Amino acid sequence: MTAVTKNEYYTRTVTDYTHEGMGVVKVDHYPIFIPDVLVGEEIEVKVIKANKKFGFGRVERTIRPSANRIDPPCPYYYQCGGCQIQTLDYAEQLAFKKGTMDKSINRMARLDKEINPAVGMDEAMHYRNKSQIPVKFNNGRVEMGFYKPRSHDIVDIEHCLIQKEIHNDLMVFIKELLNKEKVSIYDEAMHQGLLRHVIIRSNHDDSEVQVAFVTNGKKNVFTGIINAIIESFPMVTSIVQNINPDKTNVIFGDRTNVLYGKDYITDTLLGKKFRIRARSFYQVNHEQTEKLYREALEAADLKGDETIIDTYCGIGTIGLSATDRAGKIIGIEVVDSAVEDARENARLNGAENAEFHLGKSEEVMKKLVKEGVKPDVVFVDPPRKGCHPEFLEALAEVRPEKIIYVSCNPSTLQRDLKYMGEQGYDISPVTPVDMFPQTNHVEGVVALELM
Repeated sequence: MTAVTKNEYYTRTVTDYTHEGMGVVKVDHYPIFIPDVLVGEEIEVKVIKANKKFGFGRVERTIRPSANRIDPPCPYYYQCGGCQIQTLDYAEQLAFKKGTMDKSINRMARLDKEINPAVGMDEAMHYRNKSQIPVKFNNGRVEMGFYKPRSHDIVDIEHCLIQKEIHNDLMVFIKELLNKEKVSIYDEAMHQGLLRHVIIRSNHDDSEVQVAFVTNGKKNVFTGIINAIIESFPMVTSIVQNINPDKTNVIFGDRTNVLYGKDYITDTLLGKKFRIRARSFYQVNHEQTEKLYREALEAADLKGDETIIDTYCGIGTIGLSATDRAGKIIGIEVVDSAVEDARENARLNGAENAEFHLGKSEEVMKKLVKEGVKPDVVFVDPPRKGCHPEFLEALAEVRPEKIIYVSCNPSTLQRDLKYMGEQGYDISPVTPVDMFPQTNHVEGVVALELM
């Protein structure tokens, strides 16, 4: 193998992407990772770091650009860490995301499974229905925006291309009000000051919008700001204050007070209504969530009389979407407020065949089986860290005929699929779904059937 050292220059063709969206060139078999290059491009690269097994480089010159390269449409792209792949046109983004899933499933886990084309959006901008915006006081003015990559330095932003337009309008409006009212802004290093974050959430047609002020302490200084918001934005139906006095990177505290309207907004998803509160988990891309859930329901191939256990169920969105197609839905969730929300959402939709249990999925599921519940289908939608090993063991012990796994992390998906394959489950082709256009994230749906 050729010894690659720092500050050397090479001319190579980009052959692949990493899961983070960086391009890969190889010197003999030594991989060098370079940001903002596309597969197929011939480039001159300078090595800026050389580890034992791989290196990092910087493109010095693009000799032959890809036909799929575009200028990033966002003026903040090279400063802000919110998006990573805006230099790829959308067709190339979808190809990249299919490739990310393929690497995890077939290179890492060696499962040799078909990867379907990634399910994309009609318009791949202005989709985020939730914005978590940090606030900082700098050079005499309030800044609001998003963090630079690998830092807590804020890029002051006037317009974000992936959050909904109502969010952009409210962000700029609130920033000016904060400056006018001279609201105390939280200093992370000193753990002093009041306002930490502004959270904006909206339903699918922007008919209901929520604004949440996350504060270091319970002091309420927002009366003038609230009056201005509701006068200029009548679609804002909920304004709340979440109190987080802890020295932490966690955004929300445990206590939320209603300042105006209700403590929730209501959205419709696949014909079902859901009440969403400031701390509720709810998918941030409405259009793609409906496609994701349709893929999951189609994979389940429900006949109408099945018993479904919906694990990691959150506020009940996947399970309640299936209530018209199944005999019984049993949701399990470890967060008590989410269970209460799920029960409320079941009542809101008249879903008498749905029930929700508080506890760890692995414990509650085995308890239900001992009580005589025989699940035909288990829905699995875990966080990015994937399924807990004890949950996978419980799933293998319960042995439902079919498992529908919805994943937000291909790396943990391949690990869990490999384990379940060893427990006697046949794994269907995997369908990637682009929930987060312009970023390197991809979700996926896969069915597992007992052989």
